Amino acid sequence: MISEFQEKFPELAQKLGAPSVQRLLEFTKMTELPAGRRIIRDRMPVDSIYMILSGQVSISVEEGGQSLDLGQLGSGEWFGEVSVLSGELLASSTVTTKTATRFLRLRHQAFENLLNSDQEMGAVLLKYLVDMLATRLRASMQSLSQLPKGSSSADTEQARISEQEMMHRTIQGFFGKTFGA
Repeated sequence: MISEFQEKFPELAQKLGAPSVQRLLEFTKMTELPAGRRIIRDRMPVDSIYMILSGQVSISVEEGGQSLDLGQLGSGEWFGEVSVLSGELLASSTVTTKTATRFLRLRHQAFENLLNSDQEMGAVLLKYLVDMLATRLRASMQSLSQLPKGSSSADTEQARISEQEMMHRTIQGFFGKTFGA
C-alpha cells in the first residue's frame, strides 16, 4: 500500500517520509465503489476525508432542485477535507463516483488524532490541504470571472445570475461568510 500511495501522492509522500506515510495509512480504510454511487451529499453530515487511488468522481452542488457540475477529481486527489477543516462537518458539495473508484477513507477523528499526536506530520498534512484548497479556490474564482457578462437575453442573464449565486453560496459555505455583500 505504501508504494501505491507514493505513486498516487508523490509530493505528499516525499514531504511526509516513509515512516509517516506508514502511520497515516494505518488510520485509513481502503474502500471500493462502483460507478454511480453517491459518496457525499451536499449539506449533509460527512465524517471522513477521501484520497482517490483510482477512478473518477464528479463534484456538484445542488440549488433549487438543480445540480451545477463543479468538475471531476481523479487518482491522486482528495475530497471531504472542507468539512474537517471548517469544523462544520457538513459537506460543501455532492460527490458521486463517475467510474469504479478505489480510495482511502480517513475518518475525521483519526485525522484529528494524527494532527494532535504528531505535530510535524500535522503541519505537512495541513499545508498540503491548504495549498490544495487555495488552488481549487483560484480555479473557482477564475470560473466565476469567466461567466458571461451582460446579455440582451433575459434567459441568459437569469442563468448568469443563478450561476453566480450558486458560486457565491459555495464560496460562502467554504469560508462561512458572504463576499461582495
